[in-house]
Amino acid sequence: MKLKILAIVALAVVGIGAAVVAVGGLPSSSAATTKYLTGAVAMGDVTNDVAATGSVASSASYGVAFGSPAHLASTTAAAANGSTTWTATDVKVKVGDLVKKGQVLATADTTDLKQQLVAADIAIDNANINYRQAKSDLSTANTAAVNSQIRQAKLAINNAKTQLATARQTRADVLTQMKEATLTSPIDGVVTTVNVVKGLDAPSGDAIVIDSTTYEVTADVVESDLASMAVGQTADVTIGAVGADVTGTVTAIAPTTTGSASGAVVSYPVTVSLTGVPTTVRPGMTADVTITIDSATNVLTVPAAALRGTTGDYTVLIVGADGTPTAQPVQVGLVTNTTAEIKSGLTEGQAVVTGVANAQTGTTPTTGGFGGGGIGIPGGGFGGGGTRRVNGN
Repeated sequence: MKLKILAIVALAVVGIGAAVVAVGGLPSSSAATTKYLTGAVAMGDVTNDVAATGSVASSASYGVAFGSPAHLASTTAAAANGSTTWTATDVKVKVGDLVKKGQVLATADTTDLKQQLVAADIAIDNANINYRQAKSDLSTANTAAVNSQIRQAKLAINNAKTQLATARQTRADVLTQMKEATLTSPIDGVVTTVNVVKGLDAPSGDAIVIDSTTYEVTADVVESDLASMAVGQTADVTIGAVGADVTGTVTAIAPTTTGSASGAVVSYPVTVSLTGVPTTVRPGMTADVTITIDSATNVLTVPAAALRGTTGDYTVLIVGADGTPTAQPVQVGLVTNTTAEIKSGLTEGQAVVTGVANAQTGTTPTTGGFGGGGIGIPGGGFGGGGTRRVNGN
């Protein structure tokens, strides 16, 4: 009986001790082994980026054909005047050749055009003769004062003027075609297509196509990022096939989407013009594009995981000399998912709490983001996650 009473007393003592520990009356072993993870307050840059993938393309592509002016390769060449057959007398370039603006690419036989020019000159002479005769007839009719003759003479003058204008236009068209019998490059570029052979008649369509040696990338940007995009923003572009890293500038943002109505992610084409492209780059290569939508350079920064609170009411925890964290209000600027700009409240070199580590288990609780519930840190914690862009307070 005495043993039974002692056992009951012992169990009661253990229960009371556990209750005291639970309410904080005794030090907790887990609290004693908890240490804070910290990050430095330092000068640096904060950059908010949008990533996308696209294909390299020439910024312009021109087609040239005998008898018509140069045109963008995406459009149809203007129809050549007349019914001239274009026989190539010389082709001076091949696919892959670099050419300069104004450089001769190919020539065609102009024998037929020369004959047309002679015929146009004769037509002009005949029209001039008819015009002079009509003026003479009108003068005679005026003298005789016969109304019907006057009317006929005036009609003859008008017809002669029309014939003369038509003949002169025909001659001008022939001269233009004679110039267009020599194909020249409209841009500095590289020859990508040659559809003409020396000694043979040129086929319909473009005889030669020239792509510019300046390049651009068109990448699809998802709708959630589009509001942050603007023409003139800078971009870093990586072309993995040739190991090239180049810079670029946003030059166009499409007003319509490329997304489908079947539930696919809605995106918009954004064009980035490239600079400093190496000669090894070719159209069609895949390019990874990182567009800077906002940045703050040479500013005071902390890891974004250190921020606690909400927009306009942020704090960070500063670890004191005794190891106790103290909440410090801060004013923030640009915030990304990794770094935050600090406008006031901290000084360079301070350490701020970014999370906690359990020394007993060696595990580190997941931290990151802004605000949220606590993980054992006074005044709140590091719950939540994601990216936030904060301007002002």
